[in-house]
Amino acid sequence: MKKVIIRSVIASLVIGLLVWAASVFISFSFSEWSFFIALGLTIVLYFFNSSGGFLSKGATAEASEAGWKVQEDNELKVNVGAVFYGSVLFTIFSLVLTITTYY
Repeated sequence: MKKVIIRSVIASLVIGLLVWAASVFISFSFSEWSFFIALGLTIVLYFFNSSGGFLSKGATAEASEAGWKVQEDNELKVNVGAVFYGSVLFTIFSLVLTITTYY
């Protein structure tokens, strides 16, 4: 558990540094766009680490049609790791930053 927390904090810092570096090179405001970038990254990581969702059902249906046997799995399983938790942590941090910037 301690390793996951440390890796999540490190992942959050790395994501923050990457977004900041992108804001310097592409010239956009870090405080305005960091929340939206972090939220998008969190959603993408969630969907790519899940099985049994909409995208997985479509791929399974196409593969099972080739073998003429349809399999159904109605359970959504998510295997998230430290990078996902780090992106959630950065999303929360950037939300607080955005709120304090505009209020």
